[in-house]
Amino acid sequence: MDATKTVYVGSIPFDQTEEQVMEIAKSIGPVVDMKLLFDPLTGKSKGYAFVKYTDHETAASAVRNLNNFALGNRMLKCSFSSDNSISSEFGVENGVAGSSGSYEASDSNSLPALPPGMQLFANQTPPQAVSGALSTLDQASAYQLIAEAKQMAKTNPQLTRTLLEQCPQLAHALVETCLLLNMVTPDIIQMCLNKKMTDIDQLSVDHVELLKQVNSLTEAETNSLPEDKRKVVIQIRDEIKKGSYGTIY
Repeated sequence: MDATKTVYVGSIPFDQTEEQVMEIAKSIGPVVDMKLLFDPLTGKSKGYAFVKYTDHETAASAVRNLNNFALGNRMLKCSFSSDNSISSEFGVENGVAGSSGSYEASDSNSLPALPPGMQLFANQTPPQAVSGALSTLDQASAYQLIAEAKQMAKTNPQLTRTLLEQCPQLAHALVETCLLLNMVTPDIIQMCLNKKMTDIDQLSVDHVELLKQVNSLTEAETNSLPEDKRKVVIQIRDEIKKGSYGTIY
């Protein structure tokens, strides 16, 4: 794949066909080849494509004109395939999807160039912008977002860690998406955020009393709790056993 003539087009609505995507690509100029990626298991579109143009100038025009182009309720993301190493990352070579069609991390732990972010309005905070963008996301897209993030974390955890550390807005978006899909509860998120537990002598009297009550729950009482609360209780008790809070009497 000639990276100087090939562009990555992402955030494509899942109901768009190859023919429709091709028409959008051709609106910029002559297209040599176009591949819309599909999930091999479900047969559904993965929401991104690779378009090869006849020359670099036409490809550059596509990057300028298709990036943030409104299509349905989504904004297309377009960049040179070489700019974000997207071809190797998604197992695409010579314009054809790899055998799995899924994310495959490269050997490098260096971050690729990322697509441009969103324009903030006056008095709008980044979290508000993230929430606004996620509000336009359909459920299928949300599940795919989390699935691809999990796959990347399994395949290249170090690169994932670097990405989330350098792009906290992405971490915020993933957490908020999990909340929207009821995959996690706010309590569990708080526990994940507070990895370093406060020493027992720094806790308030009420907090210490609450820890004592949690620690004294019987197995029957714990099992009678709703599932989300039961998980939180079990995690807190595990931390108590490890001595994270000091000695709880």
